[in-house]
Amino acid sequence: MEEVDRLFECFKCGFSPPQSAFRERKRRKSKLKHGSSPSPSGILSPGSAGKIHEIPTHLQLSIEKSDSPSVRKNRRKQFSPIVFYGSPHGVPPKRPSSLLQLLHQIRVDLTEQNKFSLRKEIWATFPRQDEAIKFAKGHEHVHVFSYQDHFNGQRRFLVSTYKYFWQRYKNMDSKFRHHYEVIQEGLPCHLYFDLEFNRRVNIDNNEDEMIDLLLSIIFKAFHEKYSIQGNLDWIVELDSSTEEKFSRHLIIRIPKAAFKDNSHAGAFVAEICSRILIERQSDGRFDKLFVKKDSSSTTSSSQLFVDTAVYSRNRCFRLALSSKAGKSSVLLPTGRFKCKDMLCEEDMFMASLICNMDIDCEKLLVCKMELDCVKTLHFGTEVNHNFATNCVASQEFPLSACTSDLTTTYFLGKSPFPALDKFVESIASIGNVSGKIRSWYWFSEYGLMVYSMSRNRYCERIGRQHKSNHVMYIVDLRRAVYYQKCHDPDCRAS
Repeated sequence: MEEVDRLFECFKCGFSPPQSAFRERKRRKSKLKHGSSPSPSGILSPGSAGKIHEIPTHLQLSIEKSDSPSVRKNRRKQFSPIVFYGSPHGVPPKRPSSLLQLLHQIRVDLTEQNKFSLRKEIWATFPRQDEAIKFAKGHEHVHVFSYQDHFNGQRRFLVSTYKYFWQRYKNMDSKFRHHYEVIQEGLPCHLYFDLEFNRRVNIDNNEDEMIDLLLSIIFKAFHEKYSIQGNLDWIVELDSSTEEKFSRHLIIRIPKAAFKDNSHAGAFVAEICSRILIERQSDGRFDKLFVKKDSSSTTSSSQLFVDTAVYSRNRCFRLALSSKAGKSSVLLPTGRFKCKDMLCEEDMFMASLICNMDIDCEKLLVCKMELDCVKTLHFGTEVNHNFATNCVASQEFPLSACTSDLTTTYFLGKSPFPALDKFVESIASIGNVSGKIRSWYWFSEYGLMVYSMSRNRYCERIGRQHKSNHVMYIVDLRRAVYYQKCHDPDCRAS
């Protein structure tokens, strides 16, 4: 836009010739008055100190052509610097009006196009979700929300920045706040939970105890799958319970990390639910996490109080300080965990936004089904490409960077040592079962490469495959040795 403005002003006002043009013109006139004329011998190359250089053959031919009668005739039709550059006093030279009109139209179009995107106070509403998402993709720093009409419950969608949304949201009448965050498909998000059950049917349930037990399972999975040590200060807990229904939201904000999108978060939650079902068989404490749906339900038909349906694509998730249309219960902070010392309402609201990424979010957690086995989950992490422009994916990871400290991140795909990858997969293939690297971990300080394997669970220590636990290979590049370990706690301890 700046270049167009500058070009437009130049054509509108005319160019001023450089002073050197006038000096050269005066100098030539004074020489002609004294009967002197420029000669080839007077044209010196820079730094030649008066020495005459022979003109190359190809230049001599061009000079001979330029001295033809037709060229001499055209030579009389030369433009003076004043005509070419324009008057130094601001009198514009002739210029094509069509070009001016074109430049003017370009300026108008660019101004209109950028006027809306340059506004910080964006607030655009749409009847359809796909229209809102399309609009958001064309603008920076905006996000998609949804809201329900207070009177008829009709849902619409809006696009705004977090800051401007909060400015208008906080000043709304609380009874008209029926707003939701759209968790867009393909965008990073924090881990979130929707927990609910019928209070009248489950009178004896201790709700805080249930959540604390659930968090212990989550933190254990964080540590085992991503080597992340959980902390209660990461958790934003919101409650909109009534006498009849228990309803809470949990948002877990892992520092410098987030899930790749809500489908990966949903797969991780499915893993948590699966663990609870398994642990329940040997540990009676986990019975507390199961609730009856209604009064006719029996203990055997009880279900987890975790809603696993909230991880669909472009899911609408209720915002803090909002109620459902036609309902009076508002989603409010419980005062536990992260909200315990949070006095500012805006800070609480911003922390509760599932897609509100911290500026230092550098790692994306991955949890997805293996392509070759729909019953096997793949865990790992990826570099967040939006964190910094110099971040590179594992496929583009240069070998020279292996000397840097990357011990805090798992990588997927090929490692910086493709020959070593091939060797490890070959030794991990037993019989007809081929081993495959699912993620690698580079300890540059110690020269160690750890490969986490999939497909083949064969353990060299017990001489057979583990039923559920995978194996790993540790390669010591300094000593040029490797050995196998496994994730089975009993086998690993011995």
